[in-house]
Amino acid sequence: MGTDIKVNNKIIFYDGFCVMCSRFIRFIVLLDKRKKFKFSAISSDFASRVLPKKLDKKQVGKFIVYLSNDKVYKKSNAVIQILIDIGGFYHVFKLLKIFPSKIRDILYDIFANNRYKWFGKSDVCHIPPKEIRDQFINK
Repeated sequence: MGTDIKVNNKIIFYDGFCVMCSRFIRFIVLLDKRKKFKFSAISSDFASRVLPKKLDKKQVGKFIVYLSNDKVYKKSNAVIQILIDIGGFYHVFKLLKIFPSKIRDILYDIFANNRYKWFGKSDVCHIPPKEIRDQFINK
């Protein structure tokens, strides 16, 4: 997998070593009944090929990135857009956009900078169960 993935798919790039990030991804997988999302750890070869084309190289690996129809969402905008794209009840998260992204991103950065301290860090990157492995891009 990976070579047949088009960058205009809905791809979530996440920190596979972060316990909370992996929980968030499992939550999204649970809600994504139509399997419209693909997932890639930021440390994957696929991410290292795709993200430098979309972000400044200094930004790669610092935060969650969501590519949707070739549009790049970062930090709080990524989380909000993912929840909106799930649909249904989760459209309510659109209301968070009333707050300026600079303010939301300050809160996101506080969380991101402390995530390992608060939730822990895995020694190995999260490996998805066999039933959902086709949604993860590892190459």
